[in-house]
Amino acid sequence: MTNAPSRVSFAALLILFLFSALSVARPEKITLRVQLGDRAATVRGYDSSGVVFISVRDYATALSLPWVISPERKKIEVRLPNHRVKATAESPFLVITDVATSIASVYQVTRSVFFLDSLYYAPASEFVPLLERLSPMGVTLDAGTHTLTKESVVPEPGFDVTGLAIEPRTNGYLLTIKVSRKLGSFDAFLSPDGWLYVTVNDAKADTLTLSRFKAADAIRRVLVFQSPTSVQLTFQVSPDIVLVDPMIDNQTPNLLIALHTRSALQKAELEKKKQQEQIENQEDTQGKLQRARSRAKLDVIVIDAGHGGKDPGTIGVTGTQEKDVALGVALKLGRLIERDLGDVKVVYTRKNDTFIKLGDRAKIANDANGKLFISIHCNSTEHKPSSANGFEIYILRPGKTESAIRIAQKENDAIKFEEDYRDRYQELTEESFILVTMRQSAFVRYSEEFAEKASEAMANLLKIQNSGVKQAGFYVLVGASMPNVLVETGYLSNRKEEKDLRSADGQRRIAEALLEGIKRYKEKYEEALQEGRPTDVEGN
Repeated sequence: MTNAPSRVSFAALLILFLFSALSVARPEKITLRVQLGDRAATVRGYDSSGVVFISVRDYATALSLPWVISPERKKIEVRLPNHRVKATAESPFLVITDVATSIASVYQVTRSVFFLDSLYYAPASEFVPLLERLSPMGVTLDAGTHTLTKESVVPEPGFDVTGLAIEPRTNGYLLTIKVSRKLGSFDAFLSPDGWLYVTVNDAKADTLTLSRFKAADAIRRVLVFQSPTSVQLTFQVSPDIVLVDPMIDNQTPNLLIALHTRSALQKAELEKKKQQEQIENQEDTQGKLQRARSRAKLDVIVIDAGHGGKDPGTIGVTGTQEKDVALGVALKLGRLIERDLGDVKVVYTRKNDTFIKLGDRAKIANDANGKLFISIHCNSTEHKPSSANGFEIYILRPGKTESAIRIAQKENDAIKFEEDYRDRYQELTEESFILVTMRQSAFVRYSEEFAEKASEAMANLLKIQNSGVKQAGFYVLVGASMPNVLVETGYLSNRKEEKDLRSADGQRRIAEALLEGIKRYKEKYEEALQEGRPTDVEGN
């Protein structure tokens, strides 16, 4: 019993410590002063454990920079003369888009942007220099005094890297990177796959001019990536180039890179060796090609009937449930494929009124080694009944229109029927979409190809409004390691289309139209396969 008071005292001290820690961590409101020559302005901010955050909107307004807010996506975009800088609440990633080339890059700050009192706050010590780097205005930050000062003389914003030139030399070529001032160090690296990477630190490039560089014998392609702290020039070079040698031009500030090629003797010996290897390996190559063709053959199609079980999907004007229409079309399409395409196996994500998690649908397709994934759904408007009508087909890319984004959000709401959906699904932000698009890059071309063929067939056979091929972010497509599309077969919010979608005959006609699209796609796909053109989908 004598230990009880000490245990109580320890518990009280622990609670007091935790309370004190939480109190210290709470951000404190501050006001930053912006001195713009003779004019002064104030910007709202917060001090969080010594880190100063600045209101993105207030700061842009003080500098007379346009800004746009997307409340539903929790984003704010600041519009600079040559760049767009987009910040997202609860994310440490800023998306920077070059206006001239539309090339986007991601810049990570040390602390996440946060949203409070209808304003977005970014870490000032990183956000202010970033904007200054992209569009020099002479603004400096004194975090200690919470003061921003704009010099009366604004530096000229010109470009450091202004052009490219290539000229032949005895032992190869000389690549000149034209610059407007003397720059610091730069790195050049030639990868085994024939790409030359050149990184120039503390420089800003005229991306529009560089992107217009005409391909030559030595340089096949040029890509330019501007980040806040450097420029990366990426060159696809001729296979003859085997060594690169960065040099300093003593006459000008230009950056020089010697591109060394194989000697004529080396070329002849290499050609002879290649011919011998081709003769020796011809039979094995043919065998490998045949095996690759067999692996890539369009022999498994996965049909996904959207929603199901406790998830009814959208509800029509007279009560028709999307899950029933999707299942009806899916089963009819599968039977038609089995009837007309005997060499194709059909795999269903569901064959009855069962609830299947969105992530499990892609897993079913991957486990079956699917070569094409078709997810079937019905569309709807917020207000019913409505006159909206027709079909549309989606591929996985960031949504470009409000309508496409709305439809994706409607279909993605299916995850809320899963108890652990917050842990299973990462929000499809613009930043994560950059990564998703990279993972899906091997299948995008053929996803688009099938979407076009299916859209043409449905328009011709169904004689209904064709809203075309669109792009949006659907969770059900994210994990599918194969060409994939989502088909919105029609509007349940339209009385006439609801009647057709509900009927067995209407579902059969949709299935027949999709089958025709599959046949056209399969013919072109396997024609390319036989001709030896790359399909990019052999990795399944």
